[in-house]
Amino acid sequence: MATPPELAVVVPVKGGPLAKSRLDLPEGTRRSLAEAFARDTLAAATTALPDAVVLVVTSDPGVRAGVVSDGLRVVADPGGGLDAAVSAGFAAAGALGVSGTTVLLADHPAIRAEELVAALTAAHGRGPVMVPDAEGTGTALLHLPSGGVVPPTRFGAGSAARHVELGWERLEVDAPGLRTDVDDAASFALAIELGVGPHTRAALARATLPGVQATIHRVPGDDGGSALLDDGREVGVPLEALRDSGLLHLRVGQRVSLELDAAGTAATRVWIVGIGPGETIR
Repeated sequence: MATPPELAVVVPVKGGPLAKSRLDLPEGTRRSLAEAFARDTLAAATTALPDAVVLVVTSDPGVRAGVVSDGLRVVADPGGGLDAAVSAGFAAAGALGVSGTTVLLADHPAIRAEELVAALTAAHGRGPVMVPDAEGTGTALLHLPSGGVVPPTRFGAGSAARHVELGWERLEVDAPGLRTDVDDAASFALAIELGVGPHTRAALARATLPGVQATIHRVPGDDGGSALLDDGREVGVPLEALRDSGLLHLRVGQRVSLELDAAGTAATRVWIVGIGPGETIR
């Protein structure tokens, strides 16, 4: 793969107990998944850009230890949020005299190395550019060529429009893994559908999750129905699994949560948050 010379890739990693706080999961599971997302993101960056300098901006001791053991460089997170962390990364990259700096957040578990190469190829010869996320409202990547003034950044909800206002050119690329950053259950389901990296797959296999996510494939009738898990497996949805659930009118394509039997082939409980046994409206 062609690699821009002396490129720096800045990857802020929050870490700690508040990592991925919008995922409604136990703290230990969230932290494990957040770490796995970061490792898959970093693996894609180092594979795509073997000659680049990867700068991980973090204040978390666990993340720092892992980064050092992987041979990557650590930049101290000054605190003050994501924009401050990105600014520290730009400053560290500038001090190295690199020919360009890319900012990639650490929550892209479905990213592919070739997608990152394609995005930077499309950015070549342009000024500061911003690649929007899959929804078009957030920011998946920033790229800044050398020699120019670093525009301000404003990460958070609606950041794509704010970055354009601040001088970053919007750049559309066909890179679904790059553009899928995991913030909540819906974006996590999309990343799983695209195919997450090995670290996230391993973390999922170890995770204690409140049921598994699935999509109704056949509407339950007298002989039951079926659902497709996010890994593509079809499992049965017998009528007894719906007893007292309140889910009497499931439709094909509807997203549900399941508990599976010991064999992992049939649902023993079906619910939607707020609807079903043991569920309360939240």
